[in-house]
Amino acid sequence: MNSNILWALPRAFKPNRLPSQALALAVAAACTTLAHAQETASETPLSEVTVTATRSEALINSVPQSITVVRREEIEKQVGAGGGLGDILGKLVPGFGLGRESPSTFTQTLRGRNLNVLIDGVPQSTNRNGARILTLIDPSAVERIEVIRGATAIYGDGATGGVVNIITRKGSGSASHVTEIGSNLALPHPSGGLGTVIRHTSSGSKDSLNFLANLAVEQTGAFFDANGDRIPPSGANQGSLAETRSYSLLGKLGYQLDTQQNIQLTAQAYKAHQDTDYTTDPSVPTSPLRGHTSRAISGLKLDKKEGTENSLLSADYHNKDIFGSKLHAQLFTRDYKTIYAPFQRHNGSGAGPQIFQSFIDSSKNGGRLEFDTLLSEKYGVTMTWGADHIRETTSQSGYVHDAAVYAATGGRVFQSTGKVVTWAPPYDIISTGLYGQFEWQTTDQLMLRGGLRHEKLDAKVNDFTNINGGVVGGGRKSYSDTLFNVGAVYDLNDRINLYASYNQGFSLPDMGLTLRNAAAGASFATLNTQPQVVDNYEVGVRANWNKTQASFAMFWSKNDLGARSGGINAPIVRAPEKIYGFEATLDQQLSKTWRTGGTFSWVEGKKYTSTGTEIGYLGNDAISPPKLTLYVEHQTTPQWFNRLQLAFSGVRDRFPATSTTPYQNRIQSYAVLDWVSQYKVSQQGVLTFGVNNLLNRHYHNTFAQTVVTPGVYGNTAYAAASGATLHVAYKHTW
Repeated sequence: MNSNILWALPRAFKPNRLPSQALALAVAAACTTLAHAQETASETPLSEVTVTATRSEALINSVPQSITVVRREEIEKQVGAGGGLGDILGKLVPGFGLGRESPSTFTQTLRGRNLNVLIDGVPQSTNRNGARILTLIDPSAVERIEVIRGATAIYGDGATGGVVNIITRKGSGSASHVTEIGSNLALPHPSGGLGTVIRHTSSGSKDSLNFLANLAVEQTGAFFDANGDRIPPSGANQGSLAETRSYSLLGKLGYQLDTQQNIQLTAQAYKAHQDTDYTTDPSVPTSPLRGHTSRAISGLKLDKKEGTENSLLSADYHNKDIFGSKLHAQLFTRDYKTIYAPFQRHNGSGAGPQIFQSFIDSSKNGGRLEFDTLLSEKYGVTMTWGADHIRETTSQSGYVHDAAVYAATGGRVFQSTGKVVTWAPPYDIISTGLYGQFEWQTTDQLMLRGGLRHEKLDAKVNDFTNINGGVVGGGRKSYSDTLFNVGAVYDLNDRINLYASYNQGFSLPDMGLTLRNAAAGASFATLNTQPQVVDNYEVGVRANWNKTQASFAMFWSKNDLGARSGGINAPIVRAPEKIYGFEATLDQQLSKTWRTGGTFSWVEGKKYTSTGTEIGYLGNDAISPPKLTLYVEHQTTPQWFNRLQLAFSGVRDRFPATSTTPYQNRIQSYAVLDWVSQYKVSQQGVLTFGVNNLLNRHYHNTFAQTVVTPGVYGNTAYAAASGATLHVAYKHTW
């Protein structure tokens, strides 16, 4: 592999290097790599990979946006190193923040903005952003994950950072059954860190019928850092996967009506709850900040266990030829609930409950209609058009716990009083979208894409009493906007294409967060819930030779009305923003048995006053540090495969060392090395070994570093990451 790009890019990690210098360095390195690879390339054309996250089938090299497709075999490798979907995307997708062994995606943004997560096209994201949307399905049920990087309105509200479409497996061929049994073990503390997992998939087809059933049950052990110390499982009230039992179920049934038509029924459910006797020790010294790692203490008793439940039902109908168009129609319903760890709202002198444990309830019902129409075969003009209609009902309430019991037990016992208090009242959002997307193959080398989407949103909330006992008036609001996109793809030759695009994204702010901070006497009409429109500009190059694949993209996005949290339980900040950065990928087949590659991401963002005066940099909750990933794979023998992969998170030093503003602190670098090994025992059996954090490095991930703020979450939130963790699994095909 030509290593110019991989050795040059880390220099851009230096926080004080000007963006223009870092960008020029990366562009030069990428061009050097592409030029060298072209000298030795064969005549193999660009890979024809189909993606569906664009609402219609398209080849990656025909889309003027950055797209990452994580295939089934890549998912299996990452699971072998103990990765959930959040960890998998963080390690494989440029611009995506690194995961942290948590159900929460808080601080794990995509290009500095929020993402819209779908499962088979069914939206999983909620307006009251609970940040738990990437642990709602077991990886064994996933066929591939398609990620559009950058703002898009293709699926409507919410995708200001991009779209993650999780596409599940389906049955085909003769009936088969696959059973997997595995275990994981915390190597620095083996006696307490043992977990188990069992997964089973049955699938197949006969005549016109196909089916799939997938079941996964996992019990994780306690998490221990590199020193063998137990990591507090509360995760600064954002959650941890430690000592969690999860159940994931997927069922699919398809029927081919005739050569043109088929229907597909999908049912998917997920449930996870944490059962632990440990909590965070409140006696950890408060200074110096980051001078003491948070500790776990035993004795925790919870009436309401922390956890998440999610279920969806969908029905899909496909017709390959209806009045000259292809048709896809979908109806779906989805229910979601997540319970967080309890926390102390105030010291007893404030209004409202003192010890509080919140939970979010949300449901979505809706449907989609999509058509692909060939307008002109002679001129190569096609149109994708259709409509979406979704109704979401969301609320956030909480269980009230006995403050006297909490105080008497040193913060260990949370005894429910039986009282439930509304935090964010139930509110409805009805969204209706009409869209049309055009594609024109103007010449053999040039393709143009463009389209628009008209989005209409109606929001309603009744009068309610806020958490402090004050009355807030309800009401209705309606918003609408028309979003545009335009782009071009130019094939320089059979191996390299260039693209440029302009895309708009549209998103309501977190209305639940706005409502729960509403003061007594306020009304819904006076609250600032104006949607934000994000303009995203991007240029890039993609190359695919016989043994080398590479890409490079630069992007710049802006919005006149932000929607950032001002801190823990603080109001939303509506300041204008600008975010910019670049990404690079490189994969190279060195020989028949060796393959290597990696990715690099650099993103930065600033906020401004309404008159355009710069306020300062966006916080670490939005902007991830520079990220470098590297891997090397070796087919050691025909039966034995090995992979080493490195994830490096760089330094972000944009704020004063004495800053007390939430999320504005110095992020230090860290690197994690993983090893995955697969051995084919027989035609039916595969044994997998993997070690996450192979070198047993002691470090604190970006989330732990971000939330540490004096007076909010001090050193009690400064939790170390897991030390070396062994994963072993055996998979057998029946």
